[in-house]
Amino acid sequence: MLITGIKSRPVYDELTPMATGSNHVAAAQGSGGGPLVRLLGEMDPAQLAATTVLYSIESFTGKNHLADLQAFPVRELLVFPSNAEAVRGLDVLLATAGMGTRLYLAGSEGFIGTSMQVATSYGMNTDEVLREHAGSFVRRVWCAHCGHYSENVSRRVFRCPGCERDLVVRDHYSRRLAAFKGVKADGEVPGELPDDEELDT
Repeated sequence: MLITGIKSRPVYDELTPMATGSNHVAAAQGSGGGPLVRLLGEMDPAQLAATTVLYSIESFTGKNHLADLQAFPVRELLVFPSNAEAVRGLDVLLATAGMGTRLYLAGSEGFIGTSMQVATSYGMNTDEVLREHAGSFVRRVWCAHCGHYSENVSRRVFRCPGCERDLVVRDHYSRRLAAFKGVKADGEVPGELPDDEELDT
């Protein structure tokens, strides 16, 4: 059976201000703005003045927290039309960040995963990053056959846009790839597809 029941879903935190940081970077997308609003509400004035917020208005749930985020006196608020652009913005920002930087991430698994890839490329460790999942559990899926990444997958069985194979989404999450693994759905018995279902949480 292809779906083994073994799950390696990431374990998430709750965003709270990290007292040890001298420079704070908070990045979120869509529903992730909710945890960011809570985080900023818990920061003292000095922490707020040392915080840069990156927010993508791309949302899988239709939620937009931009107006709430604009109410906080942070150092800078950068707004992006898509998650991919927000992750690129995070890359640019972390390239010049110094010691004492603390990172807060909130949003979908795909957004958090790709943002973590950026953070680890700059040597940030788990003591310097907090991650909180918010909103939909749509998945970023990597095709084991052609290497294509598919964003926002919500079904157990789907067709890979890269190689046109029917894939089944495994519950194994790879931090290295920042994605769940998709394998040929009828690999064991040609022509026999597993039951399709909405991906669970």
